[in-house]
Amino acid sequence: ALAATARRCGPELERYGRCVAASPESWPRDCHGLRLGIARCASAHPLIRQIRRDCADSLGAFERCLREHPGEAAECGGSVSAFLLCAQNVTPGDNPGDNPRDNPGN
Repeated sequence: ALAATARRCGPELERYGRCVAASPESWPRDCHGLRLGIARCASAHPLIRQIRRDCADSLGAFERCLREHPGEAAECGGSVSAFLLCAQNVTPGDNPGDNPRDNPGN
């Protein structure tokens, strides 16, 4: 899933990464628009939609950790690991309508 996002949304991810690195104390505010751009880009991919749905709990925990520890992303290693483990275990096409063949207009 991360590889699919990187392939599809690489420029957005790169801009966001540069913004976060340049604003360690204020990145949640300064980079919010770029984060939304990644979300818009990624949400167009069926596998990403499925991961967001199937791993909502661990993704939410990771995002909460980042908000609670601005400038200290290393504090969130456990929550990011849990999310990545969940995302790796998502099987594409488990949900009806997520397969592009099921939605010819996509």
